[in-house]
Amino acid sequence: MMKTKNILLAVAFMACGIGAAAQDVTILHMKDGTTKRYTNGVKEKTSIEFYEYVANENSESAPPSTFSDIGYRTVWNLGEVWKIKGEYVVGIGWEDRIPSNFAPHHGVILGTEPGLTVDNCKEKGYVTSPSEYSKLYIIIGAAMYPKMSLFFMEGQNNWLITANDTIANRIVTSLEKGKTYYYRIFAEGKVSEGGKEKDVVFYGDEHSFRVPRVMEDFGYYSQPKGTKEAVEAFAAAHFPDSVSIPTWQQMEPLWNKWRATDEGKCIDLSADITSETFDDGTGYRLNRIPDEFYTWMANREIVIDPFNRVDINKIWDPSYRDSVYLATCDSVTDVDAKWGVPGGKYTRFLPTTATTNYRVTYRSNEAVPGVRYKLQFNFAPETDADADSVSLRPTKVRISASSGSHSGTNADVLTLNPETGEKSQIIVPATEATSFVVDSYLMDGFGADLIFDMRTSNVEIRKGTYNRIMRIAEIRLTPIKDE
Repeated sequence: MMKTKNILLAVAFMACGIGAAAQDVTILHMKDGTTKRYTNGVKEKTSIEFYEYVANENSESAPPSTFSDIGYRTVWNLGEVWKIKGEYVVGIGWEDRIPSNFAPHHGVILGTEPGLTVDNCKEKGYVTSPSEYSKLYIIIGAAMYPKMSLFFMEGQNNWLITANDTIANRIVTSLEKGKTYYYRIFAEGKVSEGGKEKDVVFYGDEHSFRVPRVMEDFGYYSQPKGTKEAVEAFAAAHFPDSVSIPTWQQMEPLWNKWRATDEGKCIDLSADITSETFDDGTGYRLNRIPDEFYTWMANREIVIDPFNRVDINKIWDPSYRDSVYLATCDSVTDVDAKWGVPGGKYTRFLPTTATTNYRVTYRSNEAVPGVRYKLQFNFAPETDADADSVSLRPTKVRISASSGSHSGTNADVLTLNPETGEKSQIIVPATEATSFVVDSYLMDGFGADLIFDMRTSNVEIRKGTYNRIMRIAEIRLTPIKDE
């Protein structure tokens, strides 16, 4: 920061209880040739203090950083940075080091060109609501949180300023992305010169910061992704109004799989992709999603690996003071073909309590809304040659599905009594491979939870007719083609 070599003089008269009758006279010879004469009387004395002005410095020992979605890091020469509804907002903090004798009025000037003064700047803001401990701040930007905190560090000292007022200490201006801004701390004060009071401006050093121009702020990505407009047009062409429209984030894993296929590789998208250069690299947009992608994903069979379970429910255990799973699971691989287990593997679920049923949830993230599927749930037999008679008992399971949700709530029960239509369960033997098939299930949202509820009662356990062991093999979702 620029420093002045002028010595600033402050003279104050203070009443005191001095009993001696001092007759001295204090005479100051000023540099401009004028003199100032102060008489020391019985009840008066003259106090003189000299100040060498040292410019205020913005507290920047730990400048903040911001990151883009691909990890691009931007360091700001400021006290604090926020991003509010896509707009950048910055905070400047400093300590008041100007003596009160000069009646300073503090502020910050801002511009897009260097060489700032209070008369040559784009924006100027004053500190109208000083914080405690002579710590000052100004917030620059168009947006605002109801409460904003600025953290400052200077050597071993640090402090926190909380801005609760959305009006005070502000320069309301939109910071343009990709532009460099200059700022400077100043204080307007008063000094005595030539026997007259004069207005002066104290300046701190000029600093600058650049608002980054990164691809995420403009809807571009490090690889082509569908724009909001492209997704909306794709959805309008292929999904009925009765289903939840998928987002690009939901479709992207399938998109990447399709683009890796021979068919996907043959589709020329060069005319549908735009690109632009940003601080964090080249960004891309996919402006049209081809119809061939929908045809592929709506007609592919989905196979869920039995090892890829999503969840086993828990119960509170006061002895552990924590929630514990109601079942454990074992992965069984390389199942002999004689057992007829699809995929040659299954997961064995064993209860952890003697009296409580459990729930296991699998998820398909690739089920397409508006498509009807045949659902096939495969169960494996017990393949352990050393299994005891209890393990070889059958079990009772209720199966349900929740389309478009990870929660499993409000699920459609698939195991219904064909005569009454009421919720029911299926009996799953432990001695042979079995399948339960739902001929038609319409997905009304992207993806589906497939839920297995153990339904064996404690009475059935005590009678020795059933157990609570499930052996789940692969699950298939096969699209039903229109006639």
